[in-house]
Amino acid sequence: MQRSESSTLPSREYDAIFAVLDDCAQAASLPEFKNLLMDALHRRYRFPNTTFLTGATFRGAFRDPHPVTTGRITPIIDEYTAGWYADDMFATPQSYAALARNRAICHTSLRELPTEAVTYLDRFLYRHRLKSASVLHLALAGRSHAMVGIFDDEDKSVPPERLAGLGLLARQLSTFAQTLPGHDAPSWRSALTPRQAQIGELVADGQTNEEIAATLCIGLDTVKKHVSAVLAVTKTRNRVEFAKLVLTEELARA
Repeated sequence: MQRSESSTLPSREYDAIFAVLDDCAQAASLPEFKNLLMDALHRRYRFPNTTFLTGATFRGAFRDPHPVTTGRITPIIDEYTAGWYADDMFATPQSYAALARNRAICHTSLRELPTEAVTYLDRFLYRHRLKSASVLHLALAGRSHAMVGIFDDEDKSVPPERLAGLGLLARQLSTFAQTLPGHDAPSWRSALTPRQAQIGELVADGQTNEEIAATLCIGLDTVKKHVSAVLAVTKTRNRVEFAKLVLTEELARA
């Protein structure tokens, strides 16, 4: 655990973190881990409305055709997977950058959301009386991604100190989750460097070169060079063809 994050947390947050880790430690597979974590979040944190989505890329996780859900999310998940997932405010480049730093964020920390994400909040979450949303970003085996959603229907946003604790929990859960049996890394990644694979994910998720540069805090010329290398190594002619390659493999895994 990182000292800069953990030094200000009250003891009850540590108690919850270690309790969840203990609950999940008996998992022998990713499906088992998903269910154990959902149950632990309910028992240890009193979070009744949760989701667990996975995908080969960050944005691809929001397209998960078989998410694990609890509470009030279960009756509305079909509506989400039918199209709302594309406008989820946590699927934005801004969210990607925030989760890279903190691993757990609340929707209120995201400013100047695109119009589609605002519509998602107003016409999906708020319409279903879900008043607050938070998310944990986990790293899985094969460099896949998991998004663990936490939703409130009683106007009780996750307090900052609890959110910081959830960020620590997400890091520890990621370390454990990567030891679980899972799919091998998708073939398009195999000949790429870690940075190229990261940029390839963002290309597949629809980000422009300018958005990738802003998200990763690197120069535009550097992004262009990496994108060219990704296309060359994967033998794809353009960004659309590369995105189809990634999506095809993602669907095969699902």
